[in-house]
This record gives sequence, structure tokens and C-alpha cells, in this order.
Amino acid sequence: MRPLRRPRQAATLLAAPTFALTFAGLVATPAHAAAINVTCSPAALIQAITTANSTPTTSDTLNLARDCTYTYTEQIAGPGQAALPQITSPITINGRNATITRDDKTDNEFRFFNLPPVTGANLTLRDVALTNAKAGGSAQGGAIQLGFGTVASLDNTRLTGNTSSNGGGAINNNNGTLRVEGSYFKGNNTEAGHGGAILSSGTTRVDLSVFTNNSTGPVSGGNGGAISHSSISAPFTLTSSILTGNEARGLGGAIHNNSSSATITDSQIRSNDARTGGGIANFGTLTINMLTTIRGNTASFSGGGIYNFGTLNTRNTAIDRNAVTQGTGGGIHNQGDATLNDSRITGNTAAHAPAGLHNEGGTVTLNHTTIKNNNPGNCDPSNPAVTGCTQ
Repeated sequence: MRPLRRPRQAATLLAAPTFALTFAGLVATPAHAAAINVTCSPAALIQAITTANSTPTTSDTLNLARDCTYTYTEQIAGPGQAALPQITSPITINGRNATITRDDKTDNEFRFFNLPPVTGANLTLRDVALTNAKAGGSAQGGAIQLGFGTVASLDNTRLTGNTSSNGGGAINNNNGTLRVEGSYFKGNNTEAGHGGAILSSGTTRVDLSVFTNNSTGPVSGGNGGAISHSSISAPFTLTSSILTGNEARGLGGAIHNNSSSATITDSQIRSNDARTGGGIANFGTLTINMLTTIRGNTASFSGGGIYNFGTLNTRNTAIDRNAVTQGTGGGIHNQGDATLNDSRITGNTAAHAPAGLHNEGGTVTLNHTTIKNNNPGNCDPSNPAVTGCTQ
């Protein structure tokens, strides 16, 4: 087995949720774009978005008042269930460390941004916090809702304490395109449905970001404590990110994947919790690439680190010190097709053997992969047996 290298992410990502990062993929501002300076007033931001929407072919930039808190108590009239006007044109919001929040004294329920489908809506958020939004009435997307064909790019954006009734505690990407860079998701929740922070059925890319203490429930057994992605064709990509302390009442404490193309690279999936698949639950095609660590996750029934019912490929991945409290497969529980390259499954525990990798009717291929020091047992009993596993 080739030696595993230490992930590159700095531990300070968890302690300091503000990142001075750039994102080459963000949409550039055209030469004739308008710039609007927004005073520290909730009504001023509403008016600025209305003005920007009035020129749908022009990309406008709204500069918020530095360190201002824009507090909303009710949704704006019209569709979208949002405090702000629907985004129907290309708009960039430079937050300058501002916060957009729902008043914690109000009983009214609303999100902040709605991007209706097929409108040319393209929203970029930079250096801003979205807090305490609540999309009720079986709605999805607590703070942001993307419709078909729309685009949202988040750079150095902080989403904390947002909730939804039926999926996507912070964001619902409903067949749009979502790009997240250098951002922070904490304490977001969906009462029912999937995706404690993000629910996605469209193209979703996450880089250099942190997800902590997001959850599904308590109303139902939702999947994906941090992220739930389901799509026939739209890919999901996670790179150089940390997902820790997230919880799903159903499948996938950190990530639930049910798509044809999902890739995780150079990331840490640690100390998450779920009924099945404490770290990750995969029902589609998932590739876990270099420098990823899946550590210290817990499942009640199976797959402390990973539960695989689809196609799983790992390379240079550490799956260690995960646990199952009532069942088997503290490291991996496999009922699909798993190919593990240059990886290790060590120090995992389970209530019943095998604690390392339990293959239950699936296929497992080990290439330069070590499975050892799991308790009780590494791969035995599995059916079919795992060729090359140290029993």
C-alpha cells in the first residue's frame, strides 16, 4: 500500500468561518454593469434588487453597507416566499461583511432569495451572512431556492441557523447550477425531507468549505445531514472541504448521494452520525479521490464510515475509527460494487463482525488496500468473501 498523505486543509477553517478566497469560476462583471451602493436599510436592499431586475440584460453589482445587518420581519408581496424580490437577472451582491437575517421575534416564515426557473437569474453572493431564514409550508430551500436553469455562486458566504420544512435547510438547488467556494454552513436544518444544509438535483460544486452541525429531522428520517444530491445526469463535486458534526435521522450523516456522478477529493468527513451510513450513504456512482479521510463517524445499523448500495471507487482514502452501535461494517457496509485502491480501513468497531468491511451480496475489489485492526473482525463473515482481506 502506498503511504497516505495528510489532507491540505487548515484546521483553522473550523475556527474562523470567514475566508479571503477567490473563485475563478464566478461570472465576471461586464464592462457596462451598473454599481449600486445600498444603504444600511432593509427597504434599500429591496429597492436595489428591484432596480437591478429592471435591466435584465445587464449584470448589476450591489454593494451593501459594510458590517450592516439587514433584518426582515415578513416576506415581500408576490411569488417566491422570500423577504427580497425574486432574482430575475444577473446580480452580484458584495456583502462587505454584512448580514441578512430574519428577525428572531417574528412568527412569519420566509427565505431570502428565490430564483424562479428559466428567467436568466444569476446570483453571486460575496462576503455576506444569511441567518435564521425559515421556509415553511412544505417548502424547500430555507435561505435560497434555485429553479431550473438558474445559477447561484457563493463566495465567502456564511449560512447559519436556516431551516426549511421539506428539504434543503439552507439551499435547494432544483435543477439549477450551484457553485460554493470558501463558505461556511452551520446549524442549518430541515424538519422533513433531505439535505440539512443543501438539497440538490442540479449541478453542484463545493470547494474549500466547511459544513458543521447541520441536520435532518426531527419530523422524519431525512437523508444527508449536510448534503443530499440526487440526479440522473447533473454532477456533484466536493473538494478540499470539511464536513463534521452533521446528523441525519436517515441515511448519510454528512453526504447522501443518489446520482450518476459524484466526486469527493481531498476532504475530511469526520464525526458525523446517521441511522445508516454515518459518514456517507451512496446509492449512485461515487468516486472518492486522493487525500480524503473518513474518520470517527457513527451509524446505528450499518456502514459507520460508508454505506454503499451503488458503485463506489476510492483512491488513497483513509477510512478509520468509525463505529456501528447495533450492526456490522464499522468501516464499510457494501451491497453494491466497491473498488478500493491504495486505501486503508483500520481501527473501526461494530456491535457484530465484521467491523472492517462487510460485503453483503455485493462485489469488492481490493488493489493495494489494507483492512486490519478492526474489532470484531476485518471482513469475515462476508458473503461473498472479500478476496485479499486480512481476516
